[in-house]
Amino acid sequence: MRFEDELYEAMCDAYPQLTVRAFSHALGMSSGYWSSITAQELPVSNVALINLNDYIECRKLLMESDEARMRRLDSIQRMIAKEIVNRFALENESFDEVWDEVSMSLRKNQSVSSGNYGAMPFVMVRG
Repeated sequence: MRFEDELYEAMCDAYPQLTVRAFSHALGMSSGYWSSITAQELPVSNVALINLNDYIECRKLLMESDEARMRRLDSIQRMIAKEIVNRFALENESFDEVWDEVSMSLRKNQSVSSGNYGAMPFVMVRG
């Protein structure tokens, strides 16, 4: 089974009312995106996967005490992470090495951006 099919089934399992159009929007794309890539048997784009991961993260923040759905969403996020890493992994590198590099880069960017706020920019207009 293709990754895309597994992803869609997992999302339908977590959200039984999910439509193809709503799934396309969760991917951050137009209403017909999912139908189009499915018909053409194209892989879902990396940008769409990252958008879906963000969408799921927001849904988890809004969720109240539905542990079963929370576990399903965590599982979907792991699927997305593995797929992205597999897409970027070189032939000679292992999954763990690539993931370590990605997570180290994310941690570095996070530590640089947290707490280092300066003055707000402003424009002086002469009147």
